[in-house]
Amino acid sequence: MKFSILSKAPAGLPDVRLFTTAQRKALPHGISEAELSLKPGSRIFHHGENVLLVGLGDAEKITADEMRTAAGSAAMAMKRSGRTRFTLHLGEWAQFAGAAVEGMVLADFAYEEFKTTRTRTIEQVNVIVGAHHVATAKKAAVHAQTLGEFTNLARGIANRPGNVVFPETLAEEARWHAKKHGLRCTVLDEKQLRAKKFGGITAVGGGSARPPRLIVMEHRGGPRGQAPLALVGKAVTFDTGGISIKPAADMEKMIWDKCGGAAVLGAMLAIAKLGVKRNIIGLIPAAENMPGAAAYRPGDIVTCYDGRHVEIVNTDAEGRMILADAIGFARKDHKAAAIVDIATLTGAVGVALGESAAGLWSSDDRLRDATLEAAKKSGERLWPMPHFPEYDEAIRSDVALIKNSGGRMGGSCTAAAFLRTFAEKTPWAHLDIAYTSHRNRDGASLAKGATGFGVRTLVELATNWR
Repeated sequence: MKFSILSKAPAGLPDVRLFTTAQRKALPHGISEAELSLKPGSRIFHHGENVLLVGLGDAEKITADEMRTAAGSAAMAMKRSGRTRFTLHLGEWAQFAGAAVEGMVLADFAYEEFKTTRTRTIEQVNVIVGAHHVATAKKAAVHAQTLGEFTNLARGIANRPGNVVFPETLAEEARWHAKKHGLRCTVLDEKQLRAKKFGGITAVGGGSARPPRLIVMEHRGGPRGQAPLALVGKAVTFDTGGISIKPAADMEKMIWDKCGGAAVLGAMLAIAKLGVKRNIIGLIPAAENMPGAAAYRPGDIVTCYDGRHVEIVNTDAEGRMILADAIGFARKDHKAAAIVDIATLTGAVGVALGESAAGLWSSDDRLRDATLEAAKKSGERLWPMPHFPEYDEAIRSDVALIKNSGGRMGGSCTAAAFLRTFAEKTPWAHLDIAYTSHRNRDGASLAKGATGFGVRTLVELATNWR
């Protein structure tokens, strides 16, 4: 998709025009309130004037996120009607040029890798702003397009099936992209993981014929010796639940259990492309959780990378096991200044928050606030969740330090308590994206499938974390 930021619209292309509820009288004659309410997301195509009219709602309530959604909705509507070249008039909303571009890039994505026929993508969008806003809008548009494109890259990886993306192929893809964008990438294979005693990762991956990997991506944008910010993403490339096997219904959706890892991959590539002035490390533990002959079992005691012993009570609580190793690795070997993990970790977070927000847990108030602010700017909703002592008690084991599940009650909170153990005193935050990582149906501005949730928040956090 190509964007041009202009002060005057070229002739001959269909237009997209935005209207607040107070601008009803400015609509073309004959458009009734029943046809176009002007609420956010409402739209109608006026064939006589070759223009798509899009509602923004009340002017005083318009935010970057509202503009992102409105522009995305417009782009999706134009694309579906076969209009792949058009002009978006931002009018008085030039400050939201970046949000509008980002929304359109995200709206243009559809996962059709294995389709016989594919939807035409948007070719050209002219974004019209006032002459004195052109330079600023161009800069914002370039930044936003980068974020959108790497979010879409993460979506593409996350949508691929388990026979295409598994630990080895995910590592190969990470290596390829890292080389292209100037990141250092190291991959630990199964032999190295066992030798270095990554017990959590090797336990989870033990039942699969496709052995696990640990992908390490490094961006050195800060001063030499600066302790890095560590981004850790869960990549269970397919999750059967292992010995504690899941029900057959909807198991095909377990391809999305790698969305946290895909988000870290997308974020690290965007960070490199944008030249973020900080040292950042991306860790992606990758495993396939299968009930093979060598699978780990309920009742096993697993020794994680940092030496802590974990009693296994449920092999479907596997994501926290691979994250525990990676968090311990970030703390011990990389001396991380802060650790942020992102994972499709628990169904319980969906019970608590639904599909509208991801849960956020943190051991550090400053990191929590910075993560919330980053999410707000990115339009990705996070909600702070509690960490009470009772959650720590729920995972205490009679035979080891902790067990890998605290049971059904408070399941997302006990999972967070488990992960916090491995961060020790390092500032730590955890994003549980189990129900925001994908959509089961098309939305007005986003296609069904993986959403890329977390990429933009992680980039924003990395850019501004000090």
